[in-house]
Amino acid sequence: MLKERLISAILLASLLSMIILFLSDEFMIYFLAFVTCVSLWEFLKVRFSSSLTFITLTFFVSLLFLSQVTFFSYLFIALSVILYLSSSVFILSFPLNKAFLKNPITWVGSGYIIHLGFFASIFQIISSENLTNFPLNIVNERLLILYVILISILMDSIAYFVGKNYGKRPFINNVSPNKTLEGFLSALVFTPFLLFTFSSSLFDLTSIVVFLIFFLVSIFSVLGDAFASMIKRVIEIKDFSNFIPGHGGIYDRLDSHIAVFPCFTLLLYLF
Repeated sequence: MLKERLISAILLASLLSMIILFLSDEFMIYFLAFVTCVSLWEFLKVRFSSSLTFITLTFFVSLLFLSQVTFFSYLFIALSVILYLSSSVFILSFPLNKAFLKNPITWVGSGYIIHLGFFASIFQIISSENLTNFPLNIVNERLLILYVILISILMDSIAYFVGKNYGKRPFINNVSPNKTLEGFLSALVFTPFLLFTFSSSLFDLTSIVVFLIFFLVSIFSVLGDAFASMIKRVIEIKDFSNFIPGHGGIYDRLDSHIAVFPCFTLLLYLF
């Protein structure tokens, strides 16, 4: 199982890096839309029939076009950030809110919002015209996308390593029994510190603001993962699909990234 996960991870990371770095803007947006729709399909399919999922996804595609309008783009991004902030309350109080989370309107609405925010935030980064409005010293938007992905990877890797070797106290045990407080705190300290140490010069902002951005985005990485774990516990499944051998589905792999990108983009826009 571990070997299968490792091979899948290496192949997936290599393929994704090539796509991000070398695909043209037009095809990159098409690819982003496809991945977003597949992730949402998995999110909806575990709760609804194929026909109802297809109808719901069709309407979602029409909303993707609105993401290319700046006003709606940042509206979706803001709504996504608000939803993840609100989800912290549900995560801590789970399973008392299980019935509410399982409600069809709640399920579809949350799926729509987080995926629209994810698509809209990366769309804003891909658009070089909008990238110039951010307080950055990065001129290549593709490197910025990989950089944001790195934040979630660092959080997950540090939390896993510390938790596995030194973790003793459970953290959000009600939605994710394998997570430990030691792993969470270590990742929350070392991830912003490492990012700030090696890449603070990429931002045209004060040191305090840069560190604050890293810290907040790191928290959202945890929220994204915890939100997905909570949703899986609502309907008692292990993974959203078996699309990626050893890793589950697309949404299983994107859960923290779906939360990180809107938070990162909105913070840069606000500052």
